Amino acid sequence: MNLFGLVDCNNFFVSCERLFRPDLIGRPVVVLGSNDGVVVSRSEEAKKFGVPMGVPFFKVRDIVKDNKITLFSSNFELYRDVSDRIMFVLQEELGEIYQYSVDEAFFQFTEKSSAVAKIQLTDLKQTIEKKIGVPVSLGAGKTMTIAKYASEMEKRKSGVCVLSGTAWQKLTPQIPLSEIWGIGGKTSVNMRNHKLNFVADLLSAPESFIKEEYGVHGLRLRSELSENPAHQPTEREGLQKSIMHTRSFSKTTESLAALETAVTFHIERAAEELRAIGGKAGSLSVQIQTSRHGDWLLQSGRQEIILPAPMSDTRTLLRYALSLTKALYRSGVPYKKAGVVLGRIISENFVPVSLWDQYEKTDEDALLMNVIDNLNAEWGNDAVTFGRLKKGGQLDHDQHRSPRYTTSWNEVRKVERKI
Repeated sequence: MNLFGLVDCNNFFVSCERLFRPDLIGRPVVVLGSNDGVVVSRSEEAKKFGVPMGVPFFKVRDIVKDNKITLFSSNFELYRDVSDRIMFVLQEELGEIYQYSVDEAFFQFTEKSSAVAKIQLTDLKQTIEKKIGVPVSLGAGKTMTIAKYASEMEKRKSGVCVLSGTAWQKLTPQIPLSEIWGIGGKTSVNMRNHKLNFVADLLSAPESFIKEEYGVHGLRLRSELSENPAHQPTEREGLQKSIMHTRSFSKTTESLAALETAVTFHIERAAEELRAIGGKAGSLSVQIQTSRHGDWLLQSGRQEIILPAPMSDTRTLLRYALSLTKALYRSGVPYKKAGVVLGRIISENFVPVSLWDQYEKTDEDALLMNVIDNLNAEWGNDAVTFGRLKKGGQLDHDQHRSPRYTTSWNEVRKVERKI
């Protein structure tokens, strides 16, 4: 029996924080993102107190305070490192995997029966939790869509679920289509309007109707829910197409200097990530945005340029980014967010050479960037900056961030022994 499996880390950001704070196991924990403005991860205990996912923090501030919920600012360096360790264990155990997100990965395997498959998944779950310490849920089915649903089904119980054949078919009249991977809010409403409420309803609907109303996507979804694979996991080939770095201000600003500081910060981070993957960018865009809920919405702006040559040098990228920022800026407009996107990324090993290229043509430039990256890696991201304050300001609104235990020597957990 050929099956698709899915490993899903439970409340991943919270689980990463608990790795180094075991005293928080069993206690309510919330992780904030977007400049500490939005809830991005919750422990099961916090969910019971009514803290929704994605809600602006100010709406649940009283709930957090009244119930003594522990807060963390997002620590993405820690989360990425823990994710890499989990994926490494999966590759050791399974061979080929297909990472879907920072906390999810698909894989394929073959077993004689669902019972044997469940034993294998249980062993895998125990291995991951023993080696890494992060709780995971595993689901399996004959398609990726069913495996995704299976991983959610037993998350709060055994953490392992195999849905295949009769076991899946018995559940289809009970599973709301709104809970199926790939069905968004608008599609879910549309389906309810056509009296398609449960998986069984979609499976029994005429194929001609599905094709007419929902197109190829609907037909593929129906095939997946019928246990006939319509999707295959694919590895990401080559480099990613773009790198985005953006962040909201804690308060609106009308200052050009504040916007330039923000854009500088984002260019530093994006360029560092670009060099880390061995890439160079062929395009650069800058965006500055107002609040979506005010009278200044139409004053938001975005500009993109094609760079004269693929590049990754922070200094050169910054010169173009600041020029775009000045062009976009309008005096008196309250801006809420700034960000950059590096696009048209190609490998640094395949950059076309031009006799007229005056950008990043010396080894000294690459060496300088490497030295700066190493210093920031060893001493923290603000060890070396480009014309901006190291600390303070609206961009550093992450007062609840935990130490980067696994990626910064200065923040490694210390253990003292009294003699």
